[in-house]
Amino acid sequence: MGRWLSDAMAAVPPLLAYVVVGVLATAESLFLGLVLPGELVLVLGGLLAYHGRASLTVMLVLAALGSVGGYLLAYAIGRRYGPALRTSRLGRRIGPARWAAVEKSLVERGARAILFGRLVGVLRAVMPMAAGMARMRLRTFAIYATVGGLIWGPGSVLLGYFAGGSYQQIVAVTGPAGVVLVVLLVLIGGVTAAARWIARHPERLRSAAGRVLDRPRVLTLRRRYRRELAFVARRFTPRGALGLWLTLGLIVIGLAGWAFGDILAGVVGKDELATQDSPVAAWLVGHRTGWLTAVMRVVTMMGSSRITVVVLLLAWFVLARDEYRWSTAAMVLTVAAGTNVLVDAIKLLITRTRPDIADLLTAAPGYAFPSGHSAQAAATYGLVAYLLAGRLRRWEHRVGGWAGAVLLMLLVGFSRLYLGAHWLTDVLGGYALAAVWTALVVTTFGVLVRGNLPRPGAPAPEPSEAVTTPTEEARPRR
Repeated sequence: MGRWLSDAMAAVPPLLAYVVVGVLATAESLFLGLVLPGELVLVLGGLLAYHGRASLTVMLVLAALGSVGGYLLAYAIGRRYGPALRTSRLGRRIGPARWAAVEKSLVERGARAILFGRLVGVLRAVMPMAAGMARMRLRTFAIYATVGGLIWGPGSVLLGYFAGGSYQQIVAVTGPAGVVLVVLLVLIGGVTAAARWIARHPERLRSAAGRVLDRPRVLTLRRRYRRELAFVARRFTPRGALGLWLTLGLIVIGLAGWAFGDILAGVVGKDELATQDSPVAAWLVGHRTGWLTAVMRVVTMMGSSRITVVVLLLAWFVLARDEYRWSTAAMVLTVAAGTNVLVDAIKLLITRTRPDIADLLTAAPGYAFPSGHSAQAAATYGLVAYLLAGRLRRWEHRVGGWAGAVLLMLLVGFSRLYLGAHWLTDVLGGYALAAVWTALVVTTFGVLVRGNLPRPGAPAPEPSEAVTTPTEEARPRR
C-alpha cells in the first residue's frame, strides 16, 4: 500500500497539483463544495507535499488564498444578484431545505456562522452567497471569512501532510488489511450514500419511472402485449392483475433471470467475467491479516443456514400481519427451502471446483457455483426487508431497511471471497439466483393471496383495467 501510494504521488506533476488545489479551494465556495468536498483536495495537496512532489509552503499559501478569496468572490456574487440566485437553475438544484438551513444558521449565529460554517460542507458552499444576499456588512464578513479561511485552508493541508508522515505507523497497525478496509469502507459508504439520496428524492424516482414508462417504445410494448398481460394476470386471480405489483415482480424476475443466465454462461464458457475470478482471489489472498480473518469468519456466519433460518423465523413472528400470518409462513418456508434446493441442484449440474484449497480459511465442502451463503443471505435479508417495508409507513425508513439488507448481502458475499471459499462469479450467481427465486415467490404469493382479498369499500377491478394506464385511457382508440 505504501509503495503504491508513493508511486501514485510521484506520477502527479507539481504544476498540476498547484493549479488543482488553488482552483478547487476557490471554487468550493461557488457551489462546487456540494459535489466535491474541498478539504479532500487540500488534504491530498498535503500528502503530495509530504512525498516531495510539491512545496508545502506553496500549498499553504494557495490554500489560504483560495479559501479566503473564494468566500469573498461568492459574497460579491450573492450581493450583486441577490434573491435571483435562489430561483436560478443552479439555485433550484440546491433545494429549499439547504437554503433554509443556511438562513437559519445566519439568523441564529449572525456573523459567527461565517466562521463555524467552514466545518459543514453544505454551509461552506452556500453560506458566503447567502451572506451577500442578506446584505451583511462587507467589513464584518471579510474579518470572519479571513479568520475561517486561514484556519480551514492551511489546516487541511497540514492535516494531509502529517497524515502522510504517520502513514507508516498506520500500516504497522493495520497491516496488509488496510487496503481491504478501504474497499469495505467504500462499499459501505457507497450503499449508504445511495440510500440517503433515494430516501431524500422519492419524487425524482417517481418522475424517472414515469418517463421510462411513457417512452414511445415502452408504451408500444405495453399496448401490443396488453391482452397477453391480462391473460397472465387472470391465471393468477379471477379478478385480474394487480397492476403495479405484478409488473414490478415480472421486471425483477426478468432482470435477475437474465443476469443469472449471463453469469452461468460465463462460468460454463469461461467468458470475460469469469476471467476476473483468479485475479480477485489472488489479490485478497495477498491482503489477508489475522484479525480481519477473524472478523470475516463471523460475518460469513450471517449467510449460514443456522443463522438465516433463525432470522426468518423471527421476522415472520414479528413482522407478519395477522390476516396474512399463515400465508406469510408458507412464503418464508418456500423461499428458504427453494433457495437451498436450487443451489444444491445447480452445484451438482455445474460441478465447479472451489479456489485453491491452500487458500481456504473456512469449511466449504462441495462444489463452488453458485455460492450458497451469498444466495441464502440475499434471499433471507431481502425477504426481511420486504416484510419490514410492509410495516413501515415512512419512505425513508423503508429505504433504510432495504439499504441494511443490501449491506448484509454484500458483506456476506465479500467474506466468502476473502476466506477463499468462492470465486467472484459464484457470489454474483448466488445473488442473482436468490433474486429470481425470491421475487417469483413473493410475486406469486402476493397475487394469489392478497389479490383475493378485496379492499373494504373498493369494487373489484375489471381484468382489462389492470393493465390500462391513465396515459392510455386518455388516448382515443383508433
